[in-house]
Amino acid sequence: MDKRKIYIDENGKSQFDFTKAQSVFEPHVLANMYGEFLSDVDFVIEEDNQIVLMEYKNACVPGTENPEALYQKVQSNNEKFWKIIAKKFYGTMFLVWAAGRNVSDKKVKYVLLIETTPLIDSVLKKRLKEKMMSLLPFKYKQEGEIKREVITGFEIMDLQEWRKEYPDYSVSIAEG
Repeated sequence: MDKRKIYIDENGKSQFDFTKAQSVFEPHVLANMYGEFLSDVDFVIEEDNQIVLMEYKNACVPGTENPEALYQKVQSNNEKFWKIIAKKFYGTMFLVWAAGRNVSDKKVKYVLLIETTPLIDSVLKKRLKEKMMSLLPFKYKQEGEIKREVITGFEIMDLQEWRKEYPDYSVSIAEG
């Protein structure tokens, strides 16, 4: 298990403190070994009762080039963008199971923590969540062949919602 629990995002802009998590798994190196086939979320956070897969998208931090590009992808219902976000779940869950990270079969929640502009309101988030729900494996719940609950929830959150739902895991501007 990885002993460090404070991470900097791949762009070096944001810092995540997961000190209070049971464990944190960053599947990026493993996914890149077969990057043509696997995508990954930024962090897999293990808690007492669930696993949280967190993908972080931020266009609001100082120094971000073209912050409107992310907003355009999000609001335009860009099919390619949303399929990439869904693919990150599938690739990550393969790695979670292959690495023996959820042997006790904890619930799995996928969170897209997205910070762009105030233009992403609750109505747009609801529409986007419905889009993602159709791309993620929620239908497996009805299949008799599938013995595990593959996913229990999906949320699109902004930083304020993240802080309310996950107060133990702070996100701040990276120093340095």
